[in-house]
Amino acid sequence: MSALMLVPFSVKAESMRETVAAALNHHPQVHSTKLSADSAEQDILEQRSGYFPELSVSATGGRVYGDNATSRGLSVTRGAGYSYLWEGSVTGRQKIWDNFETKKRIDAARAQEQAAMLGVADVREQLAFRTVQAYIDTIRARNGLSMVRDYREQVEDYLQRIKELVDEGAGDEAELHQATEVLLFLKNFEADYEGQVKVAESDLIEMTGTTQLGEMFVESAPIDRIPEMVEAAIAQAKDAHPAVLAARKEIDSASYEIEAERSAYYPDVDGEVSYFKSDKADLIGGEATDARAIVRVSWDFETGGATRARIKRSKIEQQAAQSRVAELHRSIERGIRFAFAENETAAKQMENQKQRQDLNSKLFETYKTQFEGAMVPLIQVMQADNQLFNARLETMNAQHRYVLSQYGILASLGRLQEALGIGGHVANVGLSSDANAAKVEQQELTQKTAAHDPESH
Repeated sequence: MSALMLVPFSVKAESMRETVAAALNHHPQVHSTKLSADSAEQDILEQRSGYFPELSVSATGGRVYGDNATSRGLSVTRGAGYSYLWEGSVTGRQKIWDNFETKKRIDAARAQEQAAMLGVADVREQLAFRTVQAYIDTIRARNGLSMVRDYREQVEDYLQRIKELVDEGAGDEAELHQATEVLLFLKNFEADYEGQVKVAESDLIEMTGTTQLGEMFVESAPIDRIPEMVEAAIAQAKDAHPAVLAARKEIDSASYEIEAERSAYYPDVDGEVSYFKSDKADLIGGEATDARAIVRVSWDFETGGATRARIKRSKIEQQAAQSRVAELHRSIERGIRFAFAENETAAKQMENQKQRQDLNSKLFETYKTQFEGAMVPLIQVMQADNQLFNARLETMNAQHRYVLSQYGILASLGRLQEALGIGGHVANVGLSSDANAAKVEQQELTQKTAAHDPESH
């Protein structure tokens, strides 16, 4: 793949990187996805609170009626009585052992947060490429419109010269009709490109959120970041694409949830410190104080199968995430193969269009020479010039398509932001891109999960 530099659309330029950065900073889709990641962060804090003690404070006040052993023992008339009531208690509980349930819940929430952050990176990648598409298409349409308008002046000049020849009796009226048809065809071209400019600018406005579009120019893609072979690109993307890594984190989260749910099969140990104070009339009990420092062991035995159902649900979620990874692998591979095929096609067409342009340029020069020697009529010169213009226009379109195909490869790899120097890939969310380490970690976790699964034996 060879580098390609296109002529800037104008001197004053708004770079592609600045435009993409503006889109990523202001597009609502990025903001909403980031909020999901922020929500996942709060889940971590919620689960982490399980490591800290719980403090309960209660107070009671009012009037009571009592008929108990104390009142019957102190009363010789009714055996019951009325009294004020003031009670208060303070209890502190600290979890001592829960079979690592809290830790696994935290690990699951952290994996979900990382998946959400990788999801942000993936959404940013998609938006970045859509912005690049709109950016390049806007420049292509503007350049095309400018070329058509400039050439229209030439066609009108040809038409005027042919009309003068016809009026003087030195030209054929059929040639005038042919020249008029070329002008009308060019007007249709102009109208088409005006529509293309409006559509492309609308897409760019939607991406950036601003109606003030500056002057722009096409920049060559950093081809040094594009693998030479499609198979190498596929292998790279399957290991490092943000969408794949996010799905793998979903698998991790489900695995941790399975282990957390299994903790219900084992007893919990809590430490408790409490102080209770009660004050009422001696007739029905009098004052009472109860201070404790105890260790409490609780072991719940379910008979309805709720724990097993939760474990199975987490397993299903894990399997769904694994299927999602397999689906993403296929989707990414297809996208990469398509991007490489598009790049190869665009490169061939660009070279063919350049050759066609050179050929038509030579043909036009030949016709001009022959016209000066009165060997061909002016209409043939005009037609040759029109063919040259069409070749130049198609070459311009092919060049922009080729550059866009290079950015398409980077986007299919999930590395477009990185290539533009904006960031947003794996390193930007604080995760390792070492896929082999991730695979080993996942295998170990799965094996550990299976070893503690009572239903698997």
